[in-house]
Amino acid sequence: MKTTKTNAPKWVNKTNATIETLKAKSQKTSFDWVRLTNAELKIADKSLSKIYKKLGELEKANLIGILGKSKFPSFKEFTSKAKEGKNLFSIYEGLMILRKFNKSEQTKAKVKRQNKAVAAA
Repeated sequence: MKTTKTNAPKWVNKTNATIETLKAKSQKTSFDWVRLTNAELKIADKSLSKIYKKLGELEKANLIGILGKSKFPSFKEFTSKAKEGKNLFSIYEGLMILRKFNKSEQTKAKVKRQNKAVAAA
């Protein structure tokens, strides 16, 4: 759960510091437990597996709009399209990864580029 990259965003470093501080306390109040749980979830909810799970729960119409006629990818396929060396992802980044599986959109973009190149020549 813990991200230890030195070039991590400021919010990640602050959240990890909060987690360490709260875990080190011997006597925790209920408010401390709430803060600790929230901080741990803040980091955990950014993992690729959590993002994949949330995307799988999207409405059918939204998935069709993003994927076109392509099927929903497996987790292994999904992770292969993700950026290497990155640990934390947002829902938006997950949607952009999902968009890479829309074959008809990729084909349309390729045809458009080719037509533009032919017209310019």
